[in-house]
Amino acid sequence: MSKTYEASRPVESDNPEAVASAVREATRALSEDLQQDGIEVSFQDLALLGHSESWDDEGQRWVHVAWDGNDAG
Repeated sequence: MSKTYEASRPVESDNPEAVASAVREATRALSEDLQQDGIEVSFQDLALLGHSESWDDEGQRWVHVAWDGNDAG
């Protein structure tokens, strides 16, 4: 059974660059988590997986990135 790794970051505004920045930050955090577990996946490969978005109960917008061991090769 493979482990799913996830990272999330808040989006500070509706500006497209703010969204892109939050996605980059979450992807960077995800990459670091994977590396800590000895899994080497390039930032570019993680970026190709895309992201999802949600809003919490307080109206804060969040971006989420995830990598499942099944995504490898």
